[in-house]
Amino acid sequence: MINLPLLIFVFIVFVLIIVSYSMKDTDFVAISLICMFIAAFVTGLVLEVPLNFENWFDNFVLSIEWQAIIIIMSMSIISKIAQDSNVLEYLAVKIFKISRGNQRYFLYLLCVITTLLAAVISDVVVVIILAPVVVRLCHFLKIRAGTYLLGMTICINIGSIITPFSSGENIIISTWFALDTVFFFRYFWVFSFALLFLTIFLIDKLMLSKEPQIKEQTREYVLELISTDVMIKNKTMFYFNSVAILVTIALFVVLPLLYLTAAISAVILVLANRKYTNKPMGKILKDVEWEIIFFFISMYVVINCMLQAGFRDIIGLIPFETFGPILTVFIILILVSLLSGFIANTPIALIFLPIIEVLIEEFTFPAIPLLFAFIVAVNIGGNILPSGAAADMMTLKVAKDNGVENLGFKRLLKTGAIFAFIHIGISCLYLLILIPFTS
Repeated sequence: MINLPLLIFVFIVFVLIIVSYSMKDTDFVAISLICMFIAAFVTGLVLEVPLNFENWFDNFVLSIEWQAIIIIMSMSIISKIAQDSNVLEYLAVKIFKISRGNQRYFLYLLCVITTLLAAVISDVVVVIILAPVVVRLCHFLKIRAGTYLLGMTICINIGSIITPFSSGENIIISTWFALDTVFFFRYFWVFSFALLFLTIFLIDKLMLSKEPQIKEQTREYVLELISTDVMIKNKTMFYFNSVAILVTIALFVVLPLLYLTAAISAVILVLANRKYTNKPMGKILKDVEWEIIFFFISMYVVINCMLQAGFRDIIGLIPFETFGPILTVFIILILVSLLSGFIANTPIALIFLPIIEVLIEEFTFPAIPLLFAFIVAVNIGGNILPSGAAADMMTLKVAKDNGVENLGFKRLLKTGAIFAFIHIGISCLYLLILIPFTS
């Protein structure tokens, strides 16, 4: 049953949350929580939900995907431990040593490692740790770091489509539709790695090839100067945490309960590291990105209010059958990509969850192409505008703080948008192959 006035009201509340999330210097968490309580209160009154804790708990609190929240919180803890263990700095210096200072090899290795790391831990953490190391290496080599930073930030979004736990958006979608790591392995890995190597090849040919070459004497001097050993504060914990993170990734593939695996792994890592870091769980929890977690909670409640007001029924009235399943898949890919780039990928992911669900359940459109288009669009759409992805904005901040000459907003905007549309085009071609085999 559709309650149009209530639906319009809750939708306005939803838009206010998105606007607050997109604006700088705005306390979007406080605004999101206020909007959440208002939406829930008005929805409860209009739909005559009895004013007692049990009914309100069932109607609103249980609508939150707590499994997704647990995974996000646990992965935030694991990312923090990896950060404190200097695992990422070690990898950055190690790949430079392996490349022997060859600019092309270094670019390829850097982008591949960045992509793989973004598939496991927070993309922003990857940028925070790796980008300054890359800038310092380029400073020692007397070359500009902009192209390498560009390669990193463009490839990070590719890494976000490799696993169900790589980003908050993937966690939300995977939890909602019960997608596991095997699903991503089956339908995303070939596409992701093909897209990755094509992207690096284009960056190499179009940008890196035009950069001045490193002088041989400078290269040899820097290779002798830098050492991976200085990156390791405690060898025992460094190797333990590295192995533990790899084991966690393996368990994500084997075990079906992602939230339980993530939570147990995070707790074990905290307990194992306490002796060396003097950080109990209480102190580690202070480093968790609570702003994002409370934002997700608020969005879940508001989306549930929209569903109770008849949002799902409104979707069912749209004549998607006139478009057909194939055209609808491409519309979802392009529309979600554009919205993720121009607004923000997190709220777009949340608002499209019930839409995709209706397309699959009520219109019986093929699930795999729709989910593929949805997940790819939410992640790669962030490259259309730098403001569409937190990793892009962090890359710009690192470049600005370190005085990188050849990377500013204008270059990232132009290059990111070009690659975003290239990725969307390749995704369309891949869907033409995927649809016949999965429909």
